[in-house]
Amino acid sequence: MKRNELQNNLAMTVVLISAAMLFVTLFMGYAVYRSSADVWPPVGVAKVSLWLPFLSTIFISISSWYCYQVRLSVAKNDISAAKSQLWLTTVLGLAFMLAQSGLWFFMKSSGVFVTSGIFASVMYGFTWIHAVHVVLGLFALGYLRWVLRTPSPYILQKTINVEKFWHFLGVVWVVMFIGLFVF
Repeated sequence: MKRNELQNNLAMTVVLISAAMLFVTLFMGYAVYRSSADVWPPVGVAKVSLWLPFLSTIFISISSWYCYQVRLSVAKNDISAAKSQLWLTTVLGLAFMLAQSGLWFFMKSSGVFVTSGIFASVMYGFTWIHAVHVVLGLFALGYLRWVLRTPSPYILQKTINVEKFWHFLGVVWVVMFIGLFVF
C-alpha cells in the first residue's frame, strides 16, 4: 500500500472513530434518560409514528447497498456503472433527508418542539446531528462523482473511504431507529 493510501485510510479511521464516539456518547446519555423514565414516551407527548423513520431506514439501507455497488464497479474499472450507482446512492440519500424533514414536520405538528422537554430535545438532537453527518456524506458523494470524472490511481481508495463513511451513517441510523423509535 502506498503512503498516500495509508494516510487516507488513517484519516478516514480517525473520522469514523470520532463520529462513533459522538454517537456512543449520545446513546449513553439516552440510555440513562430512558432507563430513568417511568413511561415512554413521557405522559403528554405523542408517540412518533414509525412509518417515516421506517421509510428513512429503507432509503438509507438501499442507498448503502448502491454505494457498495459503486465500489465494486470502480474495482472492475467500470466507471460508467459506478456513476449510475453513485447517482442512485445520492438520490436515495436525498430521499432519506426528505423523510427526515417529514419526521421533523410531523413532530412539530404534533406539538413536539425542541423546547418541549428532554424527550423532544433527545429526538431532535439525535436526528439533527445524524442529518448533519448525512449532509457531509452527500458532499462526500459529490466529491466522489468529481473524482470519477478524472483518472487517478487513487480512485478506488477514495471510493472505499466514502463508502465506509456512508455505511457508517447507515449503521448509526439503524441503531437510532431501533433505539429511539421501535423500543
